[in-house]
Amino acid sequence: MSRRILTALAAGAVALGMCGGVAAGETSAAIEALERDRAAALQDLARERAPYPRYFQRAYERYPDIPRGLLEAIAYAQTGWRHVAPDPGEEPGHRHMPPAYGVMGLYRGEGFANQVHEGAELLGVSERLVMTDPETNILAAAALLDREIRQPAGPQDRLATARDGLESTSGALARYAGYGPGDSSIQGYARQSFAYEVLQTLAKGVDGHGVKISRQPIQMELAFPADSLRLLTAPALRMDHEADSVRPTDEQVEPLPAPGETATQGLAATPEAGIAAVDFGEAIWNPAHTANYSTAGNSMTGVIMHTVEGSYAGTISWFKNPAPPNTSAHYVIRKSDGQITQMVREYQQAWHAYAHNYYTIGIEHDGYASDPNNWSQAMLNASARLVRSICARRPVDCASAWKGPGYDYWHVVPDSVRIKAHGMLTYNQNRYDPGKYFPWASFYTMINDGAPPPAATPTYWVDTWAAAPGYPSPTGGSQSGTLHQGTHYVYCKTWGRRQGSGAEFNHWWLKTDLDVGPANQWVSAYYLSRWGNDEARDNDGYDIPRCEVLPYGEIGRKYYAMGGVRSDLGVPTNEEADAANGGRWQQFAGGMILWHADTGAFPVWGQILEHFRATGSEGRWGYPLIDELDAGVSPATGQRGKFQYFEDGLFLWTPATGAHAIHGAILAHFEDNGREEALGYPLGDEEAHGSNGRKQRFEQTTLYWTPANGVWAD
Repeated sequence: MSRRILTALAAGAVALGMCGGVAAGETSAAIEALERDRAAALQDLARERAPYPRYFQRAYERYPDIPRGLLEAIAYAQTGWRHVAPDPGEEPGHRHMPPAYGVMGLYRGEGFANQVHEGAELLGVSERLVMTDPETNILAAAALLDREIRQPAGPQDRLATARDGLESTSGALARYAGYGPGDSSIQGYARQSFAYEVLQTLAKGVDGHGVKISRQPIQMELAFPADSLRLLTAPALRMDHEADSVRPTDEQVEPLPAPGETATQGLAATPEAGIAAVDFGEAIWNPAHTANYSTAGNSMTGVIMHTVEGSYAGTISWFKNPAPPNTSAHYVIRKSDGQITQMVREYQQAWHAYAHNYYTIGIEHDGYASDPNNWSQAMLNASARLVRSICARRPVDCASAWKGPGYDYWHVVPDSVRIKAHGMLTYNQNRYDPGKYFPWASFYTMINDGAPPPAATPTYWVDTWAAAPGYPSPTGGSQSGTLHQGTHYVYCKTWGRRQGSGAEFNHWWLKTDLDVGPANQWVSAYYLSRWGNDEARDNDGYDIPRCEVLPYGEIGRKYYAMGGVRSDLGVPTNEEADAANGGRWQQFAGGMILWHADTGAFPVWGQILEHFRATGSEGRWGYPLIDELDAGVSPATGQRGKFQYFEDGLFLWTPATGAHAIHGAILAHFEDNGREEALGYPLGDEEAHGSNGRKQRFEQTTLYWTPANGVWAD
């Protein structure tokens, strides 16, 4: 990952008026660049994941004792189905847990097991191949898991009643986890947490962004002994490192200390006085090892957001490990369901941000900063609830949160920004988490009771031929001021009372800030120097959008980054509205923008939009993952077309063939065999073939599929 350094020192930033944000020009340019980067990253991710199902299939064929679905669930829990590797520029002392490698997130020592070495030995290949080749990485993980499955089952591994089901793998999964040596109760709990998370993934299933994990019925009471399951599902735990014990606790919660107090001031001198409990009611209490944080009490005035660069369970295990480098954070949040674990009391110093530990609360988020799909709505919702609670209980102002773009490089922001990224701090040159894909603007809204972050409202420049009277309403009222003759900006238009003289008139009213009088007032478009009756355009001839349908939120961010009314979308024609499965959409003159929390906001237009709507829209194809992009040259016509990925398919278009969708196994074959530049563009959608098969015609061939034979070309 590039480590471009763009340092905005606090004094200089304040001088530029950048309190909690960035200059308007920089914001616009950064947002546009990030949208392009995210689109490219999602396209790359879709291509990267396309062969993984086949790799998993081959691993199951080689190791038939592994139940189907288990490898996919491990990969999802560890890396989110991404081929990961540590950043070579990162100093090991700054890592919050040992680095992982490949799709399966295999560890290579540094305090955890050396799964890379062990897997390479089992396969008879080099460690480098295990780390760099996705298929070999999956096979190495399968070999390690198969080894654990073949071990004789002990009383703590699995229950006899579940010997033949997925539940029977809990012991093997715990041994596979790789969380370092030792058989202590605390280490055992960490390993069982990993097994629990993998089986939970299978129980819930995953379907989106190219990841397909079928939901499977799992009875957790058959996977874990009753005493273990009680710990895994307990809302709070008490861990005693000296006695090596883990047990649920319902003892009295320790009161929150006031700023400057120690943990036990004001408490009776009883054994219960030293029992720590959560500061945030939703969290599970699972304390870090005492070697990994300072018990010194402080008044915390800031919040720092991180990504763990690994897995939730692995991070919890690492924070409980006393081996250097000694790191911790106050909270860790799981991506799959938003579960929150507190590991250090808020008034104590977790070691998460170097020179900034003494005044900041650290929140680690499951996953990787470089993953464009890392930020699940469940994790964001949990994080927002936690931050809101911190603001209510501590001297932290939620309105001081960063609300500009994220970055994939070190970018220092003013000290007045009190809720910000790890990579926005001084002395953190080698960090950029939580990365450029963290949705700071929408997160600001979430932690400020729905109030949108302050942002520059798009304006449209117009000339007036005379001084125009201003009014508080387009429908009437007393004059509130005057807009002088000349060039002015306006925000939007709305239909109101008729204004004019003789044959010249206009019903449109323009919202603007008066030269004499208050802001956000209304003047009649009758005073525009150009255009005709009932027209309201800016000086360049673009329609001024109606106030009632102005885009906002993530759809608005995308729309304005594309150029607003000057883009191919043109003016908005309808208000933003609900879409299928919890998304949102908005119609424009030239297309639409679809948004979902899991995918982001992307435009769809032209014949791809027509075919998308004609074949079921987002209810059938899911949400777009990227912008429409140029496709390859057709070998049949020499034309270059367009393509756009959706959650459940790929749409391709040329003038000669029109727009058609490809999905499933035929799409996988299409991508693995040269795509449109080799097979040509689709001539139609997939259709029935025989009694239980499917086929799809392309310019250069026809692809067939049956359950028995898979996909072949003819």
